Amino acid sequence: MMTLIVPIAANRLEYTTQLPPPFKCDEAGIMLCVKAILGLPLNVFENIYFVILKKHDEQYLVKEMLELQFRRHRLSHAHIVVLEEETTSQAQTVERVIECNHIEGCVFIKDADCSFKADEVLPQNGVATFPLEELPIVDPQHKSYVAVDDMFYITNMIEKRVISHFFNAGGYCFEDAQEFCSYYHRLKDYGTLYLSHIIYAMLLDKKIFRPIEIENYQDFSLLNISQR
Repeated sequence: MMTLIVPIAANRLEYTTQLPPPFKCDEAGIMLCVKAILGLPLNVFENIYFVILKKHDEQYLVKEMLELQFRRHRLSHAHIVVLEEETTSQAQTVERVIECNHIEGCVFIKDADCSFKADEVLPQNGVATFPLEELPIVDPQHKSYVAVDDMFYITNMIEKRVISHFFNAGGYCFEDAQEFCSYYHRLKDYGTLYLSHIIYAMLLDKKIFRPIEIENYQDFSLLNISQR
């Protein structure tokens, strides 16, 4: 079985006065961070971890909100990890969850600011990709891009530079959680660390990554959702 991790521990100045966007609800009353995973085949995951900051929970009661969503969507295998302090990066957040919960095997990391439909998620290194030309509205400067060769292997991944018409759609799969942590510790002192940097380092070491085919990609930042 696999483990699904949803990091929602980013902290910004505006979050002191307004609910962080991933915790807002759509018109159907579904929290965006929960909506972010509903297109995945959730039965393949043994556990699902939503990671939040203690300060956001104390101010906005997001833990209670999430628990209600878990009940509504029958996510009995979903759990909430509350971090006492913010981390330096999404990669550190994931590493901390893996280590604190003694997670082994394959982990799938899902961004909380978008959704997509994936019929199959295999326990192997992979990145969810989607072609730019299929988006009705494009915000290219805030994405990472993925190069895929003719044999359906990922050959490169880079932040904020268009090297391909495929962009990272907010889903990352690592076959071995402990290998992910090993690469994190190797790279953690090099400044701002994205998951794409870890994947690039693994590609340089000849690790194989496959693109994960998805449909119905939706960027929540383009939705007009008021604070609820």
